[in-house]
Amino acid sequence: ACGPQSSGGPTATIPKPRKGASIRLLQWTSFVKPADEEFKRQAAEWGAANGVTVAIETVTGDQLQPKTAAAVEASSGPDIIQMQYAWPQLYTDACLDVSNEVNILIGKLGKPDPVNEAYCKVNGTWRAIPYTIVPNAWTYRTDDFQQAGVTSFPKTWDELTSAAAKLKATGKPISQTDGHAYGDSLTMWNPVLWGFGGKEVNADGKTVAINSKETRDAIRWAQGAVKAGLVVHPEWLDPDNNQAYHADRISGTLNGASIYIREKIEFHHYTDVTNNAPMPSGPKGTFAMNLIFNHAVMKWSPDAETAKAMLLALMDKDQYMKWTTVASGYNAGPFDAFHNDPVFSADPKLKAFQDVVAPGKWPGWPASPSKKTAQSQTQYIVADMFGKALANGGTGDVEAAVAAAETSLKAIFERP
Repeated sequence: ACGPQSSGGPTATIPKPRKGASIRLLQWTSFVKPADEEFKRQAAEWGAANGVTVAIETVTGDQLQPKTAAAVEASSGPDIIQMQYAWPQLYTDACLDVSNEVNILIGKLGKPDPVNEAYCKVNGTWRAIPYTIVPNAWTYRTDDFQQAGVTSFPKTWDELTSAAAKLKATGKPISQTDGHAYGDSLTMWNPVLWGFGGKEVNADGKTVAINSKETRDAIRWAQGAVKAGLVVHPEWLDPDNNQAYHADRISGTLNGASIYIREKIEFHHYTDVTNNAPMPSGPKGTFAMNLIFNHAVMKWSPDAETAKAMLLALMDKDQYMKWTTVASGYNAGPFDAFHNDPVFSADPKLKAFQDVVAPGKWPGWPASPSKKTAQSQTQYIVADMFGKALANGGTGDVEAAVAAAETSLKAIFERP
C-alpha cells in the first residue's frame, strides 16, 4: 500500500524529471486516431526537452483492464496506467498518492469535474490525475428520421420507443449494444435504470436496492422499446455500432462523438445528414454516464517523480487544448479551465456532447465510487440484467433477470 506523500496545497512541490529516465505509459486507443498521434507527439517532445525516453503503448479499451490487472498482480509494468471509470478505487494500493500534483493543477485550472474527482479520490487521497471525459450522446441520421416521419430526436425514453418503431419499419433501425461493451453498454443501461428511479445500491454503498418496482419499470420500458423496434445487439462491442453507422445499416446509436467526427474528417459519406442529441429523460429525470479516463502513477515506477512531471506537462492548458482541438470534440477536459473549449462552440452539432457532461453519474450511483462499485461495473451486472430481459426480442424473464442481478450485487456489497 502507498501512504500519503504530500498534502499539496501551499506546500505543493513541482516534481522534477530525471535526465536519463525512461517512462512507459499504457492507455487505450482512441476512436479518433489523430488524438493519439498528438498525445504521442507531445509526450515525445517533452521527453526530448527533458532527456527522458518516453514510450506510449496504446491498446483497445477491452484490453486495458486485463493488462492493468496483470501489471497490478505482478507489481511490475508501465510507470503510468490510464484508469477507466473507478479503477483507482479498485487498484488503490498500486497507485501512488498524486495529491500534490492534482493540487498544482487545481491552482492553475480550477475545480476538477465532480465525476473525475469521485473516481480519482480514495478516502480523501488523490490516486490518479484527472485526464479526460469522453461524453456519450446519440448520433443519428436526420434524413432517415425525416423519411420515417420523426422530426427531431426523442426527448424522453417513451418518445424513443415510438421513434424506434418508425425507424425499424424503414429498414434502418435505432440500434444499441446490451452486451459487454465497456463504453456503449454501460453508458446506455445505467442511465435508463436511473431515469426510472432504479439503482444498484443505496447511497450508503452497502444495501443492495436493485430488486425494486423502479428497476422493473426500467426493464419493462426497455422490453417495450425492443418489441416496438429498438434493435439490441448482445454481441456488439464498442467499435461495432460505429461500423454499422458508417456502413449505412442503422439510423441512430449512443456513442462518443467519434462517429460524427470520423464522418466529418475521414469518410465524408453522411456528414451533412448526421446530427447528435443528448440523453432522453425518464420519469425520474435526465441522466447520463460518460466514459472517463484518469492517469495513475504506479507504485513500482523507479521514476515516479519523472512520471508525475510528464503528466503535469501534458495537462498544461495550452498543451491540453492543442490535444482536444486535434481530437475534434471527442474529449472534454476535466477541469473548469477547459469547460469553454472552443472546439465545441466551433461546431453546433457537437453541443450535445457538452450537454451530457453535467448530468453524468457513475456506476453504482447514488453510492459514492468505491472498490465495490468498480467490481460491479467490471462485471457488467446492470448490462447483463437488461441483456437477459431483452433476449428473444424483448421477452426475457424479468424476475429471473432481477434476481440474478440481486444475487451478484449482494455477493459484492453485502458480503462480510
